[in-house]
Formats: sequence, C-alpha cells, structure tokens
Amino acid sequence: MNKRLFVIHGWSGSSKEPLIAWLGKVADEAGFETTVFDMPNTNVPTIDAWVKHLDENVGYIDQDTYFIAHSIGCQAVLRYLETNKGSLLGGAIFVAPWLQLTGLETKEEEDIARPWIDRPIDFLNIRKMSDKFVTIFSDNDKLVPLEINKDLLIKALNPKVIIEHGKGHFSEEDGVVELLVVIEELKNF
Repeated sequence: MNKRLFVIHGWSGSSKEPLIAWLGKVADEAGFETTVFDMPNTNVPTIDAWVKHLDENVGYIDQDTYFIAHSIGCQAVLRYLETNKGSLLGGAIFVAPWLQLTGLETKEEEDIARPWIDRPIDFLNIRKMSDKFVTIFSDNDKLVPLEINKDLLIKALNPKVIIEHGKGHFSEEDGVVELLVVIEELKNF
C-alpha cells in the first residue's frame, strides 16, 4: 500500500506558495502519494470549514497516512484528527505550529484567530493515533512565540521538537522556499 501524504498550507496561503509547492514536489519524489490542498476561505479560515475540507478530501486515516502542515494548517490537521478517534496515523510534521499567537495586526485577525486559540483540542486521543509527531519552530517567528508554543505542544502531544535558526514564520517573505529538515523527518517515517 502506498504511503499517502497531505500537505496543508497556512492562513492566507495556497498550494502555489513556494515552500508548500516544494514540499509537495519533494515528498512525491520521495515516494509518497502526495496531495497538496488549497484550503477554503484561506483569508478567513474557520475550524469547521477547514476540518470539513480535510474530512471530505482525505477520506480515511490509517498507518500509511501522513500530514505536513504549516501554521494554522497544523491546527486544522489536529482538529481533523480529533474527529477520527480510534484511527491510527503514520505521522505528522508541523511547521510553525501554534496554540498561542502574537503580533496580530488588526481586530479582524484577532477575531479570526480567537476560535483557533480558545477551542480546546483533544490531544489525549490524538496521541493514541501515532507516536510520530514532529514540530518545527523558528527562533525568530514574530507570530508564533517559541517557548510557550513549544512547551504547550510538548505537554499536549510529546512531539520531536526541532528549532531552526532565523527562519521567521517559514514564509517566502522570510526567505524560506525550501526546508530540508522536513524531508529528512519525513524519510524517518
């Protein structure tokens, strides 16, 4: 059976942004049956719409199912996984994952982020799905405060933690169009 991999972008992102497109291409070359999603309403992401999109397009989860997600896409994957209690998962790599945010510039951004921050996630059942979770943070991410998010996710998910130097929020604006550490971790799966 083929290993299926789903790549999920972040807030205001798309399958065409350089890092996401590169991850899809390199994962495909590594032998994964790879799907790179364009999530709905990307400028105003909602939990229900993003989880529904994953549910309708992933189909099923098993030990040969993997995810790579960026920023709010990490939360979307976690919230999708919590709806699949009892399933097993191959693993997931979360780039710039967050449970808390800083640096939001407008009230509209705060209103969009609030449900993602305030609605609890069922980490207990997610942890039962796999022991292969990787979180990748940058030490200078202006949106994702490193220590609080790292500590919260270690407590909640017990992932492998990787801290990159000077990668910002892992966006094209930060000069990040490739991220080899993701592919290295994917190959470890």
